[in-house]
Amino acid sequence: MMEALLAYATNRIVELESLLLVDVPETVWPAEVGMVFSQIEVAGDLPAHHQRRLKHHINRMWLEKMPVPAMVTAAHSLAAAMEKYA
Repeated sequence: MMEALLAYATNRIVELESLLLVDVPETVWPAEVGMVFSQIEVAGDLPAHHQRRLKHHINRMWLEKMPVPAMVTAAHSLAAAMEKYA
């Protein structure tokens, strides 16, 4: 059940991103973003614009004080979804 909800949420984020979010410009990310990003195996294989969006989402989760293990799980799911649209 939880996996289905996470998959649905991921699909909705990707769909809404394509409609609402402008391209995330190059930026300097906090070290915490890099720490979480480095734990996502497929993240380095994503196109640059998907990597920036993934880092943007990780940064938002960090600012919302989400626990790191939950951020890694969510970021991994987002990266997997982004892989489909790469």
